[in-house]
Amino acid sequence: MKRQLANPAVCGLLSLLSMTSTAADNPANSTSPPMEEVLVTGGKDAIRTLSGSAYLLDEAQLEEFDYPDLNKVLSTLPGVYIRQEDGFGLRPNIGLRGVTSERSQKITLLEDGVLITPAPYSAPAAYYIPNISRMRAVEVVKGPATIKIGPNNVGGAINLVTPPVPEERTGFVDLGVGTDGYEKYHAFFGDRLGDFGYWVEGLRYGSDGFKDLDGGGDTGFTRNDINAKLQWAPQDLLGFDQRFTLKLGYADENSDETYLGLTDEDFDRDPLRRYASSQLDNFDSEHIQAHFDHTLYLSEALTVGTQIYWNHYERSWNKLNGFIAGAGLSNILTQPQLFPRQLGIIRGEIDSNTSDSETLDVTDNDRDYDSEGIQFSVDSLIDQGAIQHQLEAGLRLHRDSINRDHFTRSYLMQDVELVSDGIDRGNKVLNKAETDAVATYIHDTVSWKNWKFNAGLRYEFIDSDFKDDLAGSKSSKSQDYFAPGAGAFWQYTDHLGFLVGVNKGYSPAGASADSNVDPEEAINYEYGLRFNKEEINVEVIGFFSDYKNLIGRCRASESGCEVGEEFNGGEVQVAGVEVYGQYVANAGGAIQFPVNLTYTYTESSFQNSFESSFSQWGNVRQGDELPYLPENVGRLQVGAQAAQWEAFAAVNYQDKMRDRAGRGSIDDAVHTDEYTTLDLSLLWRPNDTWLVQLNVDNATDEKAIVSWRPFGARPTSPRVYRARIRYTF
Repeated sequence: MKRQLANPAVCGLLSLLSMTSTAADNPANSTSPPMEEVLVTGGKDAIRTLSGSAYLLDEAQLEEFDYPDLNKVLSTLPGVYIRQEDGFGLRPNIGLRGVTSERSQKITLLEDGVLITPAPYSAPAAYYIPNISRMRAVEVVKGPATIKIGPNNVGGAINLVTPPVPEERTGFVDLGVGTDGYEKYHAFFGDRLGDFGYWVEGLRYGSDGFKDLDGGGDTGFTRNDINAKLQWAPQDLLGFDQRFTLKLGYADENSDETYLGLTDEDFDRDPLRRYASSQLDNFDSEHIQAHFDHTLYLSEALTVGTQIYWNHYERSWNKLNGFIAGAGLSNILTQPQLFPRQLGIIRGEIDSNTSDSETLDVTDNDRDYDSEGIQFSVDSLIDQGAIQHQLEAGLRLHRDSINRDHFTRSYLMQDVELVSDGIDRGNKVLNKAETDAVATYIHDTVSWKNWKFNAGLRYEFIDSDFKDDLAGSKSSKSQDYFAPGAGAFWQYTDHLGFLVGVNKGYSPAGASADSNVDPEEAINYEYGLRFNKEEINVEVIGFFSDYKNLIGRCRASESGCEVGEEFNGGEVQVAGVEVYGQYVANAGGAIQFPVNLTYTYTESSFQNSFESSFSQWGNVRQGDELPYLPENVGRLQVGAQAAQWEAFAAVNYQDKMRDRAGRGSIDDAVHTDEYTTLDLSLLWRPNDTWLVQLNVDNATDEKAIVSWRPFGARPTSPRVYRARIRYTF
């Protein structure tokens, strides 16, 4: 039996590793406790009548293209905005319903219902995210369905679901190779012995990179993952069925990745070029996690869950940051005609003199993160005849922290090599931020005839401390908020249903933010319909977010601001329509032909005029559009499926995007390109043991500018051929 959860233990999890969405699925004293699988949405059947927007990609859908890049996986869903950066999705930029995609900092990221961002309160930028290749399912939740999610619930949440402990012995070895030195090696083994079950897995994923570094050098990466899950599910322990689960994980990465892009002119000549000045750029990281879960089935109608979690993440990112003095990299690369000598040094065509204006700044952004907490949840089913209540409540006690130790080394460009000038430049940033957060929620779903109503309230209290060792200063701040929400779903006919909802969205100000910076707040509205039959499923949802205040947050890649500094953007409105459709031609026949369509239309506007030193906004006029928010995004996938083989083709489209807030023709300002890509996949299963798969990503080898950030024009990933073979035992 699949365990389907509908709630998290406080604030941030719609569902805790320890809850069930339907108490009847979890009877006390049953013959065996239900299998654990943390589904935030409650599963695909539950989504059909959910009074809010949610999507679930299951194992079969993830395998259709076997994407190792989370960006590409999420691009199959509406209402999701992706800003590519490195071409591999190593550090994704994901936004939901108009919230900024910048390092996925404005959405709540979960693994098995647990906050997985390195420091979700103190420093929410997601520099770590789990490898999608080891996940069994992916869920995206938006709108009023986020009542139980936090700390960021303006846009929504993404939950990455690891495999459940199997009911019997199983395992596989999965080997993949491809162009540009692509490799993916994945092994998994699990078993259940009476009340005890477990699995262990190892994953290695990497590439030589697709960019060509001037003067030669590496531009690829390697990621390693080792994970294990141990479970004890005794029956009738102290009179109740219970389940204890321990999940342990280790992950590391070493990538010769850079923030440096190209000028527009150089991009046109060779979009895969990489300038010589980035030759020392390297990202090195380690992530360790330990998650413990206990589920207690008190009765057929009452389940109690407890989770304890600890995550540690440390990284060293050595990267070109510009020149010690003078113009910034963004200005040089977007206006190269004004800085010909500096551009020549960046390219390695001109040797530096010893002045600070020609000395390159290579900064190591060294950081340590910790995130830990305990959360409790209660799920109760109350049957009152014609009316049924699904009552959920949760509490979470959380602490996280970040230590920043950014120090600068200076180099001269000499004969296409970076040579140290021997000067001790010292620290650029040396600070620590810590946050304690208490969050709680209560939520009720009422089922009556053809209606489902839900209402809930979430409360958070956030207490932060910030210490700046370079400035010799300390500061503290406290924030608290209530976030109510309500929705309804009406099953008008057997196949057609309507939904409507409203909720308050919130994203707290960071621990290091100035006291004059307000939190991000918005009232979110959602309305739409669902049509479901055996061969066709359609969902059309309109959304409108009315921001009381929008936050801009400075990262190390921004110019003219301090790392962690935040800015008020005032009132903003974002509106749009999401379309999701599935159709299966010849359903039930020997060969079926599935068709999938997703489309998102979005518009936005600032409601006030102001001047900002935040580089993505600048001088804003009322009516200006948000940067990096495409008006149109769409995907059409067609396929053919038989008993032993499957074939798919997917066309992906994304509109142009502004690099900076503005209005009028996008072509008159710095912007990303409109682009269309084609992905192909062929799977063959000769028997239950073997699987062979061939993929072509970006089959037309589309070359487009997908971002001007962090510094300069960045390309789409080129055409990639991948081959895979999997043996299951």
